[in-house]
Amino acid sequence: MKRIPERIVQDIVSRTDIVRIVGEYVRLEKRGSRWTGLCPFHNEKTPSFGVNEERGFFYCFGCKKGGDAITFVKEIERCGYVEALEHLAEKAGVLVTYEGDEDPAEAKAAKERQSLYELYERLAGTFHHLLLSDPRGAEALEYARRRKLSDDILKSFRIGYAPKDRSWLYRFLRGKSYSADFLETTGLFSRKYAGSVIFSDRLMFPIDDARGRVVAFGGRILSGDGPKYINSPETDIFKKHDTLFGLSKSAQAMRTTGESILCEGYMDAIAFHAAGVSNAVAPLGTAFTDSQAALIKRYAGTVVIGFDSDEAGTRATERAIAIAEGTGLAVRVLRIENAKDPAEILEKNGPERLKKNAASTITSDEFILGNASSMLRKGDSESQSIAFQYIFPYIAGISSDIKRDSFINAAATRLGADPASVRSDYNRFLNKEAPRRVVAGAEQASAFVPSSDAEFIAAIVANSELFESARSEIGPVDFDDDALKDAFITMEECYRGGDQSVSAVTDRLTCGGLKEFILQKISDGAYSINPERFVVDGVRRIKERALERQKQRIVARIREYDPERDGDELSLNDLLYEKMFLDGELTRIKEERHGRP
Repeated sequence: MKRIPERIVQDIVSRTDIVRIVGEYVRLEKRGSRWTGLCPFHNEKTPSFGVNEERGFFYCFGCKKGGDAITFVKEIERCGYVEALEHLAEKAGVLVTYEGDEDPAEAKAAKERQSLYELYERLAGTFHHLLLSDPRGAEALEYARRRKLSDDILKSFRIGYAPKDRSWLYRFLRGKSYSADFLETTGLFSRKYAGSVIFSDRLMFPIDDARGRVVAFGGRILSGDGPKYINSPETDIFKKHDTLFGLSKSAQAMRTTGESILCEGYMDAIAFHAAGVSNAVAPLGTAFTDSQAALIKRYAGTVVIGFDSDEAGTRATERAIAIAEGTGLAVRVLRIENAKDPAEILEKNGPERLKKNAASTITSDEFILGNASSMLRKGDSESQSIAFQYIFPYIAGISSDIKRDSFINAAATRLGADPASVRSDYNRFLNKEAPRRVVAGAEQASAFVPSSDAEFIAAIVANSELFESARSEIGPVDFDDDALKDAFITMEECYRGGDQSVSAVTDRLTCGGLKEFILQKISDGAYSINPERFVVDGVRRIKERALERQKQRIVARIREYDPERDGDELSLNDLLYEKMFLDGELTRIKEERHGRP
């Protein structure tokens, strides 16, 4: 098996500054002899992650991950031991040599990945040349000029052009001795029509990973029919939900300012960079994801959401707020006035106006309350009720009791309601099954049917310390049974109230049958041995079921997709990529449940 000699490993380790390596992914602060920050491997709001510079190791008291710089790179980059060493050697300026025989499968996979990196890097240069120096790119270049993209920006982002001829790229690459089998793995060509490139007559945006390597492309249509934007499909080097456009160019500014501007698309992020605001990034054509939020948190503690000002952008902002705050990021919202998006501000008003606009933000609380206020109609109590139903889910996502109480008071004042009444309605929202409390216990018991999910709930009630990790993975909406939804909400209330004792939870359950089931199981000592495994398996099972439901919804949207009706909002490719992502997540969870690595 191929390996790096121990003397070279030691040379790499001795020359590696672990604080600098970790600092590329985590915002660290010096505390005595340790550097501390928010753990990049799990969601947290209070730093439990630390780096010991003198001894050269990191450790997280929350998720228990720890080790040296090699281990850190392996975990953060999700790569093998040799790849991690090669990465550190490049940083340290150490020439790597090898000894021994390579594992054939590992060597083949590594070679294919490297070939993809090299191909995408070369294509970025080719597309860029076609835009700036080839007659075929003249109209695309004119379009870029109209959008106020300067030569410096075009060069910095290596923006390019893909010609109309769908067969040119295949002929070009075959002429460069790339095999047909390899080209099938690149994600550049249609699976249905061999040799037909998926990008045709489009302005091309290279998509980099955090290390600045080109891993995919996005393309904006310039003429003809088709979705406005399409992205490369996922490959061995590109995972759409784990990537942010512009991250490698924004990372340093994000570390310096402590903020990241999250835009809706490529052009908006580029517009900010053109205006001298260098901390703007964008998701890749679909909804903002937990993985992308975690990626931002490696570099900045605050995210400024700068989505479009239309209704779809408002809904997307609401979802992004919940995801970002759930990841532990502070959130502000960019106020976009007299324009649809940042790119339009740059085009119509110039870079100085956009730069000034970048400082015009409001808190996420103000954004939500502003939307709720717009629902009010004077003298109409029903509209007031609708407004509060809109903000109650947001309140439920606030983890701090103090902040939640303050927000309820602010909402009551803003919407002209009595705070006590708002709290009463909010409690009913949290416990929608409250009317069932008046039903006799025997009648409720008869409706209860024991299940694996009920066993899961009982195991957590018996071992309350496991609830915190479970709640970070699943929520009440992931249960099919109303009694179990109610039980999960009850556990959340007890968790926030600081009393998770068995009696505190069971006394508040609405379903008598479930209460009896839990108490009986705990009395029998059913969950006293290895409860962690029981809960982990339960979380995986419930997540798998939720992902299956989500996949069914995506499949239904794919079947019903109408390009004329839906094309401006998202492309069919985006739906297909979403399905691919869900398929991958389902495969991973199923493998974990069956004990495979």
